[in-house]
Amino acid sequence: MRTIALCLLLATALPGLALSPADADTLVARATKAYAAGDHAAALTLFDSAHSAFSSPALLYNIGNCHFKLNDIPHAILFYERALRLAPGDADVLTNLEMARQQVVDRIDELPSFSLGATWGRIRGGKDSDQWARRSLWVCLAFFVALAIAISASDRRIRRAVFGLSGVLFIGMLFTLLFAWFRYHEVTDDSEAIIMTAKVDVRSEPSDAGTVLFVLHKGTKVKVLNQDNAWSEVRLANGSVGWMPPASLERI
Repeated sequence: MRTIALCLLLATALPGLALSPADADTLVARATKAYAAGDHAAALTLFDSAHSAFSSPALLYNIGNCHFKLNDIPHAILFYERALRLAPGDADVLTNLEMARQQVVDRIDELPSFSLGATWGRIRGGKDSDQWARRSLWVCLAFFVALAIAISASDRRIRRAVFGLSGVLFIGMLFTLLFAWFRYHEVTDDSEAIIMTAKVDVRSEPSDAGTVLFVLHKGTKVKVLNQDNAWSEVRLANGSVGWMPPASLERI
């Protein structure tokens, strides 16, 4: 009975431990003030506390800045990458991410790939990762309203015009739904990771007996292809593939 009572007490108390939006805003304000005063460790602690209540590109960016000022380059890159995922094309995030990457030992030449750059980043996501989901809802609503008007209209010319508009809205609905799905997949994809340990051997097979193919250092980004309890198969931006311990990685 005492155990049950304790569990019930914890169950009722824990929701109250969550930060309210006002508390989170207060923490961010205090963190911003501490950062401006040069107390980056205190700012990081406060930003991290706020991060337990919510996440946003600006918050992730500020956490990355704190890590950068504290010379924790791997975590700086990690949080810049997380911010960029929510706000693709953001100039400030891209600039600071590039500054942090300059501190990484490894120089990886990326394979050629098609990209439309920052403009495409703003179109597909901007600073709001949910904007395409909202747009798809509004277009869907407009489509069904137009369809209902077209069906109920008695005037043939009005019906024909609204049916034409419904066709345009239907195409727009498919377009926005496709972008919403793309953004959801992009934001929830955790296959990319940052190396957190000072250096790690990447081997030819998931075994300590495997040949060391190359050595990677903290801050390098990899894509995780496969993973079991002891080893992760990773691929670099230049196409090189090998196996390494998953404990050396943190997912973006």
